[in-house]
Amino acid sequence: MDEFRPSFGSREERIAHNEAWCRNLNERKALWMKSGLPAAGFRCECGHMNCGARFHLSGTQWKEARKRSDRFVVAPGHVARDVEVVVKEYPDFWLVEKQGEAEKIVEELE
Repeated sequence: MDEFRPSFGSREERIAHNEAWCRNLNERKALWMKSGLPAAGFRCECGHMNCGARFHLSGTQWKEARKRSDRFVVAPGHVARDVEVVVKEYPDFWLVEKQGEAEKIVEELE
């Protein structure tokens, strides 16, 4: 009997695809804000498919978050410790970086 396989394969792939999707939304939101349009808070870029957490980032914080392709902004505690490490904690969000297979996957998605 075949084993059930999720649409994205491994857990790391599912997390990476979800995070990349949220990152894409946040990048569009940053462009809206840069052009002067109002925007709601940034989305949590964690691997939880139904996460609804939002928070505000300054322009400097946004640049810091996008400094590396393997870096994501997540709500405090929304860390998949087996595939990412917290590199900086802000009161409303944390910056995490991918490791191992997850790091390779997000680099391929860029």
